[in-house]
Parts: sequence; C-alpha cells; structure tokens
Amino acid sequence: MNTLRLTVALSLALPALAAAAAVHGVVFDDRNGNGLRDSGEPGLAGVAVSDGTALVLTDAGGRYEIAAADGATLFVVKPRGWHPPVSAQNLPQFFRRPAPDGAAVDFPLLAGAEPDRFRALLFSDPQPATPQEVGYLERTLVDPLAGARGFAFGVTLGDVVFDRHDLFAPLNAAMARIGLPWYSLIGNHDLDLGAGADPGSAASFEAVYGPSTFAFHYGRVLFIALNNVRYLGGPRYIGGLRPDQLTFLENLLRVTPRDEPVVLMMHIPWFYPNPANAETFRAADRARLFALFQDRPHNFWLSGHTHYQRHVFYGAADGWHGASPLHEYNVAAACGGFWGGPPDASGIPIATMWDGTPHGYAVLNVDGDNISADYRAARAPADYQIGLHAPQSAKARLGYVSYWANVFNGHEGWTIESRVDRRDWSPMRRVIEWDPAYAQAYLAQDTMAVPLPGKRLPDPTVCYHLWRAYLPGDLAAGNHTIEVRATDPAGQVFLASRAVTVVE
Repeated sequence: MNTLRLTVALSLALPALAAAAAVHGVVFDDRNGNGLRDSGEPGLAGVAVSDGTALVLTDAGGRYEIAAADGATLFVVKPRGWHPPVSAQNLPQFFRRPAPDGAAVDFPLLAGAEPDRFRALLFSDPQPATPQEVGYLERTLVDPLAGARGFAFGVTLGDVVFDRHDLFAPLNAAMARIGLPWYSLIGNHDLDLGAGADPGSAASFEAVYGPSTFAFHYGRVLFIALNNVRYLGGPRYIGGLRPDQLTFLENLLRVTPRDEPVVLMMHIPWFYPNPANAETFRAADRARLFALFQDRPHNFWLSGHTHYQRHVFYGAADGWHGASPLHEYNVAAACGGFWGGPPDASGIPIATMWDGTPHGYAVLNVDGDNISADYRAARAPADYQIGLHAPQSAKARLGYVSYWANVFNGHEGWTIESRVDRRDWSPMRRVIEWDPAYAQAYLAQDTMAVPLPGKRLPDPTVCYHLWRAYLPGDLAAGNHTIEVRATDPAGQVFLASRAVTVVE
C-alpha cells in the first residue's frame, strides 16, 4: 500500500491513546444506490474519513488508508453535494465498523444538490420514559411535520430517550414519518449507566446511531456533533470533552476553509444553567473550544439539556476573543417539562417548561454565511411566539399593576414593545425572574384535591426572555386591550393581545 500512502492528500496522526491498525477502503459514487461499488462507479477525491481522532482525505481515486484506533468505528465526513444512504428509519448510514479480517471498508455516497440557502429541523430532549410518551411525541410534534417539505435534514440534540434504550426503536419508527435524514446526538439520559468507564458509556447509543462524535457538510456549512457528556459513574456526569475529541476537531478544522460557517452541536450547554453558576461544563474544555474556533468568522453553536430556552452571546469577559460575539442557542425541549402537567383536551400533558416556554422544536435557517433559528411551539400556530400574562381586572389609578410578555425565542437582540388601547408603542423592560403565568399553573397543582394522573409540572426557574411593563395609571373604568409587539433581528414581527377590565 505504499502507493496509496503517497497519494493520500492528507493524513493526520493518531495520538498514542490506543493500539492502531491500518484500515483501507474507497469512498465512491454509488450511482445505482445498491451500497456496493460496481463497474463505472468512480471514487471520490478529497473526502475526509475519520475514526473520531485521526483523519485522512481520499486520494484522486477515492482511496484512503487510516491508522484507526483498535475497536473504533470509521465514518465519512459527508462533503457538500453528497449524501450517505439512510436506513429504513431515515438514520444516515455514514459509518462502518471494520471487520476483524482486515477487509476493505468502503463508503457509498449519493449525489444531490445542496443550495447555500436551506432549513433544518432541530429537536432537543424528546426524552420519553414510556411507550405512552413516545405516543405523545408522535401526536404533538411528528404528526404535524409528517412528510415535511422544505427541510434538508433533522437533528436531535441529545436525550433521545429517558434511560430507556428499548425505546430507541419505537421512537425512531415514529420520527421516520417526518421523512428526513435524521441525525442524533447523545445525551446524559442515553448513557449506559452501568458502564465501567466513560468511553463505554455510549455503546448502546452508538450501536443504533453510529459514532457519538461526527461531522458532515451541508451547503456551505460544516456541522460538527460532539459527545460532551462525560460519564463519572452511576448517574453522575459533567459536560466536557476527551483529548481524542479535541484532536479530531483540530484535524478536521485543518482541512476546513477558515471562512466556512461552522455549526457546533452538543447536548450540554457551554454556559452554566444554574443561576448560582455551579460548574456543569468543564471550564478548561470550554477554553480549548473557544481557542479552536475564535479565528473563524462564522460560528453558531447549538445545545439542549436544560428544558428551557435561551440565547447566550459570549464575549471577552467569557474568554471568547473572536471578532464578533459567539452565539449559542440552547433549544427548548421536545418533551417540555418532562411530559408533565395537566392534560389538554386530547389527554396529552401540556408539558410546559419551567421557564414558561411551551414544548416544541426549532428551525435552523441558513442563508450563505447567515445562520439563525426560529422556534415553533407544539400544538400552536407558527405565529404563537408570545405568552402574555396580565390581570383580568385591576383597580383604577393604581399605576403599578404589571403585565409580562414571555417571548419564547427572544433575546437582547429583539425589540419588545407594548401599548394599551392603541396608544403609542413603548419599550418593555427585560427582567430575569419567574414567568408568572407558569408560576400560577405550577402553584395551582398544590391546591388540587386530587393529584394529577401523570407527572407534575417541574419547579419554576428564571426566564431569560421575559419582559415587563405597567398598566397606565390614568385608565378609565371599563374594558381595555393590552398589545405586545416583538420584533426579531431579521425584522419579523409577532403580536399578542389581552383584555383587562379596570374598575373603580
């Protein structure tokens, strides 16, 4: 194989972390889609193949050779304009496990156009703990999206299930009805809790979905999925990265143009969800990540795990020294408040999250270098973006009666205004506190003579997309209308209104 070694475009060495064995094969154009390389199906040059640490590029004939770690799963980093085959459940088959006999490991790819402008679906934490909860997911999110058009692919940002690996199969069968290639990341509730060590904790997940660290290109964007759940034994874990993952990132970025946008996807967020700032992601690992990406002008990072929704913008005070702030979007959970709360008319729990955000999913919008995300609440129209809480009635001339707007996808880049009775629009004040509408629903559980048949709504937490204003003190007795107008950075406008009665 000396000729092959000389013609491989790039080979990046595997650290001495595990025994390595040479694996070879071809990445090829599978023109008839049968998964086998037939006569007339050429190899594809310059395609990256990795074992999760080392990375090589195929030569002019599509051939590669890699010193893969013992027991590692190989995967291809899908290039633009090419797609791996998918399983019957629409799971991308971009990975292969080398056979002990040293047989070639080939990767078939299928040609397909990829525009600079596209959309993708984002789920986080579907997290069913029972078959019944798989049914909740299917009825509230999958059914409305079944046969979805206008999306390139979908991603689940971890916690595919809630410690129930036997639910992978029924959940995958339900998700397949959406009709898109669907990638999945691992979460803390997808771990093998009886594993003796961190690397082995992903075995059950990887047997179904492939490597828990991988990457692929789509359009002009490089998508990178990292397993950032470090298993500490039992149910314990912390957010962080292993040295082999950091080496994989370094190797991958060396062969990726600096101006190519990067969407980095992990389960556990980089910020600390606890307001007390207890460390949930290892600070040293976050600093390493920042250093790897801060010289790249186009970054957009995705996470899940928290069961609320939040946008975070990192700057110099956080250790990020890029030319522009780093945007992390922490996506609301598909299961919301763990499939809890009072049931709706169809018997499905309302599953509101503890910051007052309804459960749902996100849409990733890519237009060249510009990347943004919209939020879609389950069981609601697309323009339902504001939860408006106000008193039903108020005394006249008080002047300090509050109303609140929970703008589910809001952040400091949004403009939130309100008015009463078509007066002039005035800015609302952003506050970090409980959503009063959620707190009201939560506390109502304590006054029920008979407990809910299922799970309770979880304890409230502060909401990072909440705005407050006050009723004017000069309102006359009678009926009045509060209006809220929320404008996102792209200029989209969302409205909400509510009636209030003023009495003498």
